[in-house]
Amino acid sequence: MRKILILILALIMALSVVSCGRDDKTENEVKEINTSDKTDNEGVEDVTKEEPTQIVTEISPEVVLNDQKSDETAVTDGSAESEEGAEDNGETVQEESTAMILYKSFMDGVAKAKYLGNADRTSYLNTRSVLEAGKFYSWEDVSKALENSDEFVTYVQSGDVEYSFIDCGNDGVQELYAQALFNDEFSLHMIIKEFDGELRIIFTQDGWSRSYVTIEPDGKITTGGSSGANVHIIDHSYIDADGNYTYYYGMSETIGLFGNIYAYRRDNDYVTISTDDLDTDHIGIREYYVENENATRSYYYEYFIMDDEYNDITTDADYDDSNELKKRFKEAGIKTYTRTEMEEFLSELADNIGYDR
Repeated sequence: MRKILILILALIMALSVVSCGRDDKTENEVKEINTSDKTDNEGVEDVTKEEPTQIVTEISPEVVLNDQKSDETAVTDGSAESEEGAEDNGETVQEESTAMILYKSFMDGVAKAKYLGNADRTSYLNTRSVLEAGKFYSWEDVSKALENSDEFVTYVQSGDVEYSFIDCGNDGVQELYAQALFNDEFSLHMIIKEFDGELRIIFTQDGWSRSYVTIEPDGKITTGGSSGANVHIIDHSYIDADGNYTYYYGMSETIGLFGNIYAYRRDNDYVTISTDDLDTDHIGIREYYVENENATRSYYYEYFIMDDEYNDITTDADYDDSNELKKRFKEAGIKTYTRTEMEEFLSELADNIGYDR
């Protein structure tokens, strides 16, 4: 019996030892599993931390700059492009901007322009007689002054002022062109230019029912009219980019001769050329001059032959020394020029004064 008890006790102790070993092994396995999980998790955390860095690094700098540029453009609403254009144009943009503000103010009757007194080619609407050089005038001031400019005629503006912008000399800087009717028969034409924040009247010309004034977009000026049924006059001049007035030439054309020819050398200095026994119905005379003022003019003469429809049918033979009309001019001391010679002369003159034909 005692031996049996000892065997049972020994068996119980053996079972206890086995059980303890199994628990230790389980605990170690759990620790290893936990350690493995932790290591795996640490690896996951490292990858997660690196991913944002990789994303930022892969963005192209060019894309970022383009995005910034787009944002700036959106914020400034195109002002960046405007500033770039202003820099390209330099001072010209600033001058044009100042000029435009003053032009609009003049058009509104607020700003005034200085009357210089030169380049004034008025006759009926004689602004020289009512405006004082160096003083400033609005259009209304000029209009009011012209009402009392003639003791026999009261010139009253009969329509609104017409304004437009031209570019004298094609330099990209605009000038203001103003014109209006008076008494429904006369017209006043004026060109105004801005100089360092000051408006100046650089040209004035009038027209009437038997004459015309044409001012082209580049500042070329053509005036014309008639002084009789068969006499037509035309003048050419221009305003350059600096606002200076330059006279090119004038020409008086007589179609058909009624009486003798009065050929001028200078103002009030002329000779009479007889037309007796000439076919005066088919003869025309062109009288050229290149000076603005009558007192200083030199004259150049060209004659031409016409058919019954007043077409120019002149030939080289008509300028032969044996031609009767040419002989009479020569005897009077007046040199005559062919059409070709006059064209060459006028072309050379245009080049010399900067007139664009």
